[in-house]
Amino acid sequence: MLDIKKIGVFLKNTPVDDAVMAFASHIGRDPARQLYIANVQNPNDPESPTPPTADAFDKSVRSRLSDAAQAAVRTAVLSGNQIEQILRAARDENLDLMVLGRKLPSSQVGIGAKITRIVRKSPCSVLVVPDLCQPHFDRILAAVDCSDHSRDALEAAIQIARTAPGQRQVTAALVRSVPIGYDVAGVTFVEAAERQRQRGLESLTNFIASTDTAGVNVDPLILLSEDPALAITHAAMAKKMDIVIVGSRGSSGTAAALLGTTSERLLMSCATPTLIVKRKGETLSLLEAVFRM
Repeated sequence: MLDIKKIGVFLKNTPVDDAVMAFASHIGRDPARQLYIANVQNPNDPESPTPPTADAFDKSVRSRLSDAAQAAVRTAVLSGNQIEQILRAARDENLDLMVLGRKLPSSQVGIGAKITRIVRKSPCSVLVVPDLCQPHFDRILAAVDCSDHSRDALEAAIQIARTAPGQRQVTAALVRSVPIGYDVAGVTFVEAAERQRQRGLESLTNFIASTDTAGVNVDPLILLSEDPALAITHAAMAKKMDIVIVGSRGSSGTAAALLGTTSERLLMSCATPTLIVKRKGETLSLLEAVFRM
């Protein structure tokens, strides 16, 4: 269950902040949620914009939020290494969700490495909002591999569909590939591909059936590809999805810091808002070790 009560929103005084604030205002409309919105600047970076004063930043933030979201918002201006400041805030504020902005993957000045490093070490779930995106949740794509952590992603998608007004479309996508050596079994590539599709559909159908989907219709989608991240990215574009949800990988210690190749590549390539669902506190021990270093 994705329990979101404390949301951290991190801005960098760039045009991408507009998309991030649009999502923050939308998510923060729930009166039970608290918003912590911070401007993070690195004074040692010559290309970093001049940070605003605390009062100016607070006024700017409140002017961009709905009345409901303004009721429970705190602001801060943080100075220092951006990755470290964001991760410290996530720990100290006991956040349930971080909202970060990023340039579009096609941008010539887009740099996605920071996002990946933050998400990898984050002690909570992270919503990555690409530039120009608007907060809509009508079409939700959950990328799953039928593991426990991908069940978290499917449950989060179902939860969002239940709480949002109106009819919501939830699609659970599973990517499979045709293994090398299919011809040894005396079948053609097309026959081998169809077998993989049918096996994948059976696994995914059982996976969905074992999840509480009450009140929500979840459509299975089988994709055949040797590149799962690219397959999910293309499916999100083709089906005009509003958000992609994926689980992290690992259950404890160092393993929990690993998003998995698919999740990391998805962050780098997908121009659709992407929610990485992490079990809260799972990477906290690693984060503490990093801070000690």
